[in-house]
Amino acid sequence: MSLSVLTRPEHLEALAGLVGEPAIALDIETAGADGLNPYQSRIRLIQLATPSDVFVVDCDAVDPFPFLKPILTDPTVTKVIHNAKFDLKHIYHHTHIEVKPVFCTYLASQLLAMGDREKRHSLEAVALRYLDLVLDKHLQTSDWSGLLHDDQIEYAARDVSSLMQLYPILDSELRQNKLRRVSQLEFRTVMPVAAMELKGMRLDMDRWQTLETKLTHSADELESQIYRYLRRSDDLPGINTLNLNAPDQVREALLELGIDVPGTSENHLKRHLGDHPVIKMLLDYRHLTRILSSTVRHAQNAIEPATGRVHPSYHQIASASGRFACSEPNIQQVPREKEVRAAFIPDDGYAFVIADYSQVELRVAAGLAKDPIMLKAYEAGEDLHRLTAALTMDKPKQDVSKNERQAAKAINFGLIYAMGPNGLMQSAANSYGVEMTLEQATTFRDRYFNHYAGIKRWQEQLAEIGKRQRYVRTCAGRIRQYKQRDDIRVTELFNIPVQGTAAEGLKSAMCLFWDRVQEAGLDAAIIAIIHDEIIVEVVTGQAQQACDLLKQCMVEGISWLVPNVVFDVDAHIGTSWADKS
Repeated sequence: MSLSVLTRPEHLEALAGLVGEPAIALDIETAGADGLNPYQSRIRLIQLATPSDVFVVDCDAVDPFPFLKPILTDPTVTKVIHNAKFDLKHIYHHTHIEVKPVFCTYLASQLLAMGDREKRHSLEAVALRYLDLVLDKHLQTSDWSGLLHDDQIEYAARDVSSLMQLYPILDSELRQNKLRRVSQLEFRTVMPVAAMELKGMRLDMDRWQTLETKLTHSADELESQIYRYLRRSDDLPGINTLNLNAPDQVREALLELGIDVPGTSENHLKRHLGDHPVIKMLLDYRHLTRILSSTVRHAQNAIEPATGRVHPSYHQIASASGRFACSEPNIQQVPREKEVRAAFIPDDGYAFVIADYSQVELRVAAGLAKDPIMLKAYEAGEDLHRLTAALTMDKPKQDVSKNERQAAKAINFGLIYAMGPNGLMQSAANSYGVEMTLEQATTFRDRYFNHYAGIKRWQEQLAEIGKRQRYVRTCAGRIRQYKQRDDIRVTELFNIPVQGTAAEGLKSAMCLFWDRVQEAGLDAAIIAIIHDEIIVEVVTGQAQQACDLLKQCMVEGISWLVPNVVFDVDAHIGTSWADKS
C-alpha cells in the first residue's frame, strides 16, 4: 500500500482516490486531557485506507471533514472501523457528521466468538487471530498532541491498513455462519448508542446532595442500632471492633445472638427475617450503603464538567445473548426508589418519555414456542400472570389474590427457562417476596407444563437441538456455541433465544427511533437504556408525538423478529425518571 500524509489544504485532493470505492477503512487518533472523552479531546489524525492506498490526515494542520462528508455519509460506501462507537462519537461530536454505514470489526469479532469468553476482541487480538499479524500497540497511548514522529504516523497507517485486510475475511465469516442479519443490526445500532452516550443524563445536584446527606444519616443511624445488638464481649465502651462488611465477623456476632446462618448474603439473611430485628437492620444498612457507594457517589464523581451530565458507557454485546451492559456509571443498576430516580431530570423546557416492554421475555417465549394458550391470552389483552396463577393454583381468575399473582410472576419468569422446583421456590422468595414450599413449587411446575404444553414441547425440542448441534440461535441469527456437550446448561439453552431476541428487538427499536426522529424533525434523543426500557428526552411541546413514535418503534422493532405474538409497550411522560408509574 502507498502512504500519503496530508498536512496542507491542497493535499486533500488526494482523497479523491476514495471516491467509488465500495469500502474504506477508517480510524482516528485523539489528543487532549482525556483522549477517550470527546468533550476533553480533539481529533488529531484521521486515517483512511483502500486496498491500495493509505491516507493519514493531520487535523491540526488541515480540516478534511468538509471534503470527507460526502464519503462518510455515502450509503453505498461501507466504512470499516474497529470499535466504531469510539470513532463515531468523536466525529459526531466535533463535526456532527453521521458516519454510515459501518462495518465494526470489534462487533464482528464478538459475534464470531459465539459466546466464547476466552477470545479477546482488541484490534491487536483480532489481527493476530485472522491475519496472523502482530500489531505493536505501545504507541496507542503516546502523546498525539504535539509534533508527530515517523513511528506514530507508521503506527496509525498500519492500524487502518490492517482493517482493510480484515474486512473481507470477517465479512465472509459472518456470511458463512449466517450471522449477516444480526451483524447488520449491531452495526446500525452503533450510531444511536454513540449519540446516547454523548447526550448523557442530567442530575439535579441540589436534590442529589440532599439525598446523599439523608442516606448517609440513615446509614449511620442503622449502623449504631446494629452495633447495639451485635456488640461483642471484646468491645470496649464506645469502641466497635465489628466490621459490618466482614461476613465471618457478622456471622459470628449473629451466632452469639442465637441466629445460626450459613452465610450473610442477602438471600441467606432474608430467610431469617423473622428471627430477630437486627436481620432487617442489616439488610436495610447494606441497601443504603450500596446506594451510596455504587450510585450516589459514583454518579456524582462521573459528571462531565463540560455538560453537567453523566455520560455512561454502554457495552453493546456484553454477553452471549447480546444484551446491553453499562458502566461509568452503571445507570442500569440505579435502584427503583423514587427519591433516587427523581434526581435524574431533563433540561428546562424538556420532558422525559419513559417506555418499556410489557412482559417482553414471556411474549418472546410464547412466540417461539407457539404456545396456543399464551398467544391467545396476549391477543385478548389478558393478564398472563393472573391466568397462570389461576391455572397453577386451580382457581377462577377472579379469585386470584395479589400475593398469588405475585407468585405467578415467579412461576412464569422461572419456568420459561426450565427452572426446577427448588430453584422456583428460592426465586419466589428472593426475587418476588413470596414463600412457597417445595411441594407447592413442584405442584405449580407440573400444572404449568400441563397447561402450557407449547412451552414444554419447545423446551424439549430446543434441548435436543442443543445437545445434537451444540449451539442455539436467536431470531436475528446470533449464535451461542458450546465447545463440549458437557458445557451446555439447559437453562441457558432457553435463555439465549429469549433474552437475545428481546435484546435484538430493543436495538432494532433504537435504530428505528433514531431514523424517524430525524425524518420528523423532532427535538428528541434517547438518553438511556435500562434493560427493556428506553428513556427519551424531548422538548415538552413534542412529548406526546415522541411518546407515540417511541411506542410504535418499540413494537415494530420486536415484531419483525417474533411476528406471531402481540407485543405491548408501557410509556409515560414525566419531569423525572421517577415519574414512571
